[in-house]
Amino acid sequence: MLSRISFLGGITEQQRSVIYRHLEAAHFNKGEYIARRGEEPSHIFIIRAGSVHLIIGNEDINVTKRTFGAGDCFGEAALLSLINNTASFVAAEDSELVVFSRKAFNSLRKEDPDIFLKVILNIARELARKLQFSDERLLRPDDT
Repeated sequence: MLSRISFLGGITEQQRSVIYRHLEAAHFNKGEYIARRGEEPSHIFIIRAGSVHLIIGNEDINVTKRTFGAGDCFGEAALLSLINNTASFVAAEDSELVVFSRKAFNSLRKEDPDIFLKVILNIARELARKLQFSDERLLRPDDT
């Protein structure tokens, strides 16, 4: 499954093995927060099994903006932006995730700058796709 993850595109099997050494597994129960709005970003998350709600809002209202499923990743924007999370992520069901911590991300940068550069380029492309998804969703009529 990890070979199909967008931010690992164009990376050879040998290069993937370098990245895989930096990944960890995590389990979240239904309803459990994976990351909260306002927290310091700490990981890029890849959903191995299950689903996760992206929730935006404030003290008065919360809206599920999107639900991510197996094979999707999230958290990359916050990790790269170095600002606190602007959304929360909650397990929509019991979920298995693969996590790439900020510490591991920075280790990869020092260990193999070429692989790190490919990952950054792929993350930028994925963020552009997510921005396009959000734009298209905003432009849909209310009845869809």
